Amino acid sequence: MKKAIIVYESLYGNTKRVAQAIKDGMEKVGNVECSIKKTSEIHTNDLLRYDAILFGGPNHNQEPARNILRFIDRATIVDLNGKIGAAFDTYTGGNIGIAVAKLETIIREKLSGMELVANGFSALVEDRRGPLANEEIPRATEFGALVGRKLLI
Repeated sequence: MKKAIIVYESLYGNTKRVAQAIKDGMEKVGNVECSIKKTSEIHTNDLLRYDAILFGGPNHNQEPARNILRFIDRATIVDLNGKIGAAFDTYTGGNIGIAVAKLETIIREKLSGMELVANGFSALVEDRRGPLANEEIPRATEFGALVGRKLLI
């Protein structure tokens, strides 16, 4: 059984809902056990127990959420060579993909031993506090299944 962790930050709960959908998709492929933790709920050393690590957070002024960036900074002291991962964000308006692209760049730069196995996923939030657009949960579930299949290769 492969193990995955989704480390996220969420202000209004929308990113948490996306993380849950990604978890569901990963587990649907079979032989994947996935956990979800806010950045404040996990120590970076715990990342060593997982085969895959996903990072996600809301788009804050076209940047990844500060707490996810701080967590990645702390994770640089842990040897994540050979781990796979992916990134996701939630956004409003026309900001699709902006924060997640920056998050992927930071992951590649700071966690260089980790391989990102899927293009970043962005989920539309209808308004600042939500809700998520109707199609985003199924899309997030499919994204999770994609990452889950990559984990099993």
